Amino acid sequence: MSTTSIIRQAVVAALTGTTDAGNNVFFARTWPTQPGSYPVLLVPPLDETGQSWGNSGAPAFNVTVTLRVFARFQENGSEPGSTPDAGSAAAAIALERLRDQVKAAIINNPALMGFAGPIQQFSAFRCHTTQIAEGEEPLAQMAIEIDMETVQGPDDFYQPVTVPLEGIDVTVRQPDGTTQPGLTINLPQ
Repeated sequence: MSTTSIIRQAVVAALTGTTDAGNNVFFARTWPTQPGSYPVLLVPPLDETGQSWGNSGAPAFNVTVTLRVFARFQENGSEPGSTPDAGSAAAAIALERLRDQVKAAIINNPALMGFAGPIQQFSAFRCHTTQIAEGEEPLAQMAIEIDMETVQGPDDFYQPVTVPLEGIDVTVRQPDGTTQPGLTINLPQ
């Protein structure tokens, strides 16, 4: 399994149940559009960019993994007698709250950056509001991008096919008529 897959699984687990979206966290699938299914979070496959350590030694890279989380929120509409854009404003405020919850659930999460976590540092984040639609049920969407740095070394790339060592037989040559000493070690696989 690649480092990026491990990071994505940890991110989805970190977001599930920790934001206003509850368990509405989806990976690589279409998200629900039925009324009452919002807010939702969509985590598409992660992007990665690697910079080589140089041309001597085994291949190794400093890798920047870019996580994108799309947050979508739909307001149930304006209350009778409220201002016409009250629903859009409420959707935008709810989206800001959801943005902060997503960042808090991921950044400095021990499953990602702890003792055995795959991340060395969180290098940047960006949040872009991509849609705020007005109407009877205003819809708001935001893209939250978080750059994380990790290392990929020789073990993450092509590995030559090898034959596993199953055992060792040691025999010592002795003059004729002498007992042949020997040793056999079987290695369990």
